[in-house]
Amino acid sequence: MRYLEVWVTKSGVGSKLPLVFYNRLLRCYVLLDLKIGKISHQDLGQMQMYVNYFDRFVKTAEENPTVGILLCRQRNKALVEITLPKDANIHAREYQLYLPSKDELQGKLMEWIGEQDSGDE
Repeated sequence: MRYLEVWVTKSGVGSKLPLVFYNRLLRCYVLLDLKIGKISHQDLGQMQMYVNYFDRFVKTAEENPTVGILLCRQRNKALVEITLPKDANIHAREYQLYLPSKDELQGKLMEWIGEQDSGDE
């Protein structure tokens, strides 16, 4: 994003910028950052800074608040809850290094179909 690049350059902050998306259905910016290791309070604070910047200087009044997503190898739920305010629109989730096998996906699909069938009765 041009706005964020200008701000980061002028402020002297030399950090890797998150991926920036715009969700047309939700009418909001979505910032996505991938962390290779364990999540830290610095990661959460950095994402909070980016979300605040977009909410204050990039989004318009008609748009919804910016969403921040941190994907990390290991999430610490207590750290996330303590570091971020309760109303923060930032989410931290763990990622997997591999996709499930075809058999695992088929089994999960059959499980979901079974749940749907039992719910209809």
